[in-house]
Amino acid sequence: MSESKPNLLFIIPSFFYIEEYQKLLYHNDIPLGTLQLSSLLKEQAGVQTNIIDFRRESEHFRDLEIEHNNNDKFRNAVIRVLEKHNVQEYQNVGINCYTSFQYLYTNSIAKVIKEEFPNINIIVGGYHPSAVPEDFARKDSPFNIIVKGEADAILLDLFKSKSIFEKKSSKSIILESSDLIDVNILPFPDYGLYLEQYPLKNSMKFEIYMSRGCPYQCAFCAINYEFRSYYFENFKAHFENLIKITENYNKKIKIGFADQSFNRVKISDKVLQYILENELNDRFRFSCQSRIETVANNADLIRTLRKCGMVVGYGFETANKPLLKEMHKTDNPRKYIKMMETILNEYKDKDGPYCRLNLVAGFPGETEKSFNETIDFVHNRGIHANIQISPSLFSNYPNVFVYENMKFYEEKYGSKFVKEWWKKPSNPLKNSVPRPSKDYSKKELIADYKNKYVSILKLFRREIFADLIVWKSFFNTWYNELE
Repeated sequence: MSESKPNLLFIIPSFFYIEEYQKLLYHNDIPLGTLQLSSLLKEQAGVQTNIIDFRRESEHFRDLEIEHNNNDKFRNAVIRVLEKHNVQEYQNVGINCYTSFQYLYTNSIAKVIKEEFPNINIIVGGYHPSAVPEDFARKDSPFNIIVKGEADAILLDLFKSKSIFEKKSSKSIILESSDLIDVNILPFPDYGLYLEQYPLKNSMKFEIYMSRGCPYQCAFCAINYEFRSYYFENFKAHFENLIKITENYNKKIKIGFADQSFNRVKISDKVLQYILENELNDRFRFSCQSRIETVANNADLIRTLRKCGMVVGYGFETANKPLLKEMHKTDNPRKYIKMMETILNEYKDKDGPYCRLNLVAGFPGETEKSFNETIDFVHNRGIHANIQISPSLFSNYPNVFVYENMKFYEEKYGSKFVKEWWKKPSNPLKNSVPRPSKDYSKKELIADYKNKYVSILKLFRREIFADLIVWKSFFNTWYNELE
């Protein structure tokens, strides 16, 4: 590798304490944000990049999954992977701690790099460093630079200014910028960088953005930064590039629109028209997320989405009216629930792709009664071959509204949270789920969740919900672990 050019080795961390069910959730995505950074830095700052995905590496190096992060076997496995990718040739390593579930793993990798390759700059970014940068700026931290917020403009300025090559400070530096990058200057994500090293698995899907951020501010969501949209011509160029790449794989490859609300993006109608005009719906399977308010009472839009082969996920979350308000989903729960019913009826009456009904259980304030209201809604309105029920448990991420207001929920509902759960030496997914309310324990929640949803999930025959056998085993074990 040329010594005259700056370089950066991206690292995607894996997870400690991960179980088979979680691998189905967190091991099958292409790290799109990292690939976007790679293409930007290559194009505008001449940075040479490479990538290591420890999730995929753990398929070959089993010692990478050892739970005790100071274990010699884990350390040796990390070094073997780093040397396989010629880490010694890099001036800089950038670790994407995308989720708080990866916090312990991120720290462990950084510690090994700092001890074995002390001259390398270690940069960390992602949702968790943005939410809790002080977690990475502690005494004796292995991190040189902590990126808070969107990394694009910060890293671009860092590499263009050459300041990253100046004498390193003995303390970690937190970098934050109030300037949000114009998404329309972003080049096509560096898919080739990833796929050359990690060929696509059948369970993976390609994703693409039409926007960044979210126009809504739900109380449970970590996507809480400013909403921006691509111009259609910019998106079209990226989309055409993605289609060329996917054509090298099986013909029914999945392409997901990763936007938080597909139909709130200004160009969404043009995108749907483009899919139909080019008959892409015959070659690809598409998916997206949408808001109920933007689709309800628009039967023509639903027909167009289905004609495009678009599987739409609708974030309904709960049928309990007070919880809908508490989640910041709507100020008019009765109307909101009626709109959901209208949408579901459209899917029942017409042929075409199914939709997903996304539900969240265990939000602070949940009770057995509110949980059962949602179950009743599903049984009365959502059992159909064209409706996939997709439940999840609320996780209290550090950069969501709930985490910042835990005292309020404790006093109002008797909720019980594990503060800084990501630092605990046990499964973080389990630790992140709070006790919903004083009269509804975490164990009762898990019991209701596994018993009442498993019978519903069996009814949908088009797809297996994250491998139902693994799903049942995970929640049965979790229930037995709880006091």
